[in-house]
Amino acid sequence: MTVRLNLGALPDSKYAALLRKSPPPARFPAGLEREFIRDSLRAQRLIVRFACTLALLLLLLRTVELTAAGTLLADPLRAAALGAVVLCSAALAWLAFSRAYRRLYLPVAYWLVPLRSALLAVEVVMLSCGGQPLMMMLLPLLLLGPLFFLGLPFRAGLLSAALAFLLALGTALALDLPPATLLSGSGFLLATLVVSALAARLNERRARREFLERRLLGELAQQDALTWTKNRLVFDETLERWWVRAASAARSLAIGLIDVDYFKAYNDRYGHQAGDAALRRAAQAIERCARRPLDLVARYGGEEFGVILFDTDRAGATAMAEAMRCAVQSLAIEHDNSRCGEVLTISVGVAVVRPTAWRNAYGALQLADEALYRAKSKGRNRIEVMDDVEHRLLVTGEFSRDIIAMVKDGVPAG
Repeated sequence: MTVRLNLGALPDSKYAALLRKSPPPARFPAGLEREFIRDSLRAQRLIVRFACTLALLLLLLRTVELTAAGTLLADPLRAAALGAVVLCSAALAWLAFSRAYRRLYLPVAYWLVPLRSALLAVEVVMLSCGGQPLMMMLLPLLLLGPLFFLGLPFRAGLLSAALAFLLALGTALALDLPPATLLSGSGFLLATLVVSALAARLNERRARREFLERRLLGELAQQDALTWTKNRLVFDETLERWWVRAASAARSLAIGLIDVDYFKAYNDRYGHQAGDAALRRAAQAIERCARRPLDLVARYGGEEFGVILFDTDRAGATAMAEAMRCAVQSLAIEHDNSRCGEVLTISVGVAVVRPTAWRNAYGALQLADEALYRAKSKGRNRIEVMDDVEHRLLVTGEFSRDIIAMVKDGVPAG
């Protein structure tokens, strides 16, 4: 998969930043590295199942063969080693098919695969030196398996393969294998290890790049193409999700709607390209004010933005909205056609509510819209905040202008 994008022109994205490095780093930052490993492990599950099952079946057949021949009874140490290999293989095969695969397979495989490879390397060389030279053909599999078929990351797979190679070489030296056989065999194994490691490294590099590209495409699908804030779909989905979460956790939710003041007049005066640039700068200024992990700023439509602040009370929401208003005004973007100043400004309406199971999120969104209407009717370039007092008046989800006037004037609604 190839993504042809001008990465230098993309917004501040951790995926774009890593893709700009060529090649991508051998390890990602900790959180992203865990995501990559989980993603890779999920993609390799079928081949891991096949490899683990095949290895277990072959080892069980070998165990039956040696038991029938009486070899294991004559050599308890070899029997114990073979038993450990079978147990390792059985554990890996069980994990490959279990529901705990994504959670437990790798932590266990990091230990069991090198142990199994080491024991098998010693066993294979001993069998080869004991009159079964064809067994030496199994050694390349001990190098290829950890690198390609057992779901291990490159470094862990390389460590396991290198350990198997060194133990095979050490065992051959200890058993006084003929120099010519030792030289040719070790040379072949070393070449296999080097070529396999290079192929595995290139394969992982490609997988890392494709992982970043998929994540970047997913990120871009959630963003507004003009302002690089989140788009309306993400806003709607997040509002529903955060509403349910806030209701279950008895937390408050602040929903803000922001309108760029006299933006049509700005476009008429300066042109649509200048309008697009001004909207991007305003969006960036707004987004810089909402930096908590659960804060969301999205383009709501046209020159409007939506903001969702989880677990924020009236004081916090008021401070955040005022910070956004000041941030946009401080950009000092010239706006001669504005009726509320000489620079580009915004009006902000905020609803601060405590979600409940019997109210829906769009009533609160309507309340934010009414707060924005009030801010605009009072002259713009200001913020207005409504809370649960006004929210309780939204019995049907319709909030009439007359009721707003009554709340504004302190007249009880009846």
